[in-house]
Amino acid sequence: MKFPFKLPVGYFRVVGSFNGLLCVADDYFTDKPQIIIWNPSTRKSVTLPVAPKTKRPHMCVYGFGSHPATHEYEVIRIQYEMEEFELKLPPKVEIYTQGTRSWRGISSAAPSYRIFNYMWSQAFVDGAVHWVAFEPCAWLGGGVRNLILLFNMASESFSEFKLPSTLADQPPPSLSIKTFGQSLAVLCSGQRDSGGCCIWVMKEYGVAESWTKLFSSNLLGMPNKTLGFRKNGEVLLASDNSLASYAPGTNTLATTGIKGSLRAFYVDPFIQTLVSV
Repeated sequence: MKFPFKLPVGYFRVVGSFNGLLCVADDYFTDKPQIIIWNPSTRKSVTLPVAPKTKRPHMCVYGFGSHPATHEYEVIRIQYEMEEFELKLPPKVEIYTQGTRSWRGISSAAPSYRIFNYMWSQAFVDGAVHWVAFEPCAWLGGGVRNLILLFNMASESFSEFKLPSTLADQPPPSLSIKTFGQSLAVLCSGQRDSGGCCIWVMKEYGVAESWTKLFSSNLLGMPNKTLGFRKNGEVLLASDNSLASYAPGTNTLATTGIKGSLRAFYVDPFIQTLVSV
């Protein structure tokens, strides 16, 4: 299937997918991004109205999911003002709801954490959108403390989950978040200590002690971005502008023949649906 949306410059990012719908945005190269909800099964789409924005330099993070009671899709936007290349806190938070077709501000407390510029990812699990976030920590010698920041669609509130200690101080760009079945998974590419990759799964939602390492590998030439999972248990990775498939059982890597830039790849489970946009 061909992607139907075109840009004069740059490309779209897939914000997330849920219930057969995709949310895409061209936020890499403009401060007035198009945000589109697209149903690939019906070929129907809707472009969201441009959200209010600050006049100051800023960076936005998006999330996509569904309200558990109304089952309407929602898009959340976290807007950080930037000052000397630093993300200022707290950010401004807004939400777009399918039923109202408009943006509105969130009155609950904004998160006191930062989400890494441009390379963020999200996962929608148990009625909440999740991102990997971080806070600078002087007691870590100028390092960071990574965590999972989540936004509950029903209560419209933020909270956090702890990460395994081995992931808590990794460089934020090396971490991404995905779903593994019905669970949260955090993927680490280019670990500081080994240069390899590892995947951790939260077996029991919200329970920090249930984090379990799915696998780790120091395979020579390990790709620089871990993307997601295949039905057969293999892991899809981006390496050298191509998509590769890694088999943990045999510790082997195979190319798929699919080419593209690192930021262009996106992996997520998909189901066909007739849901309207």
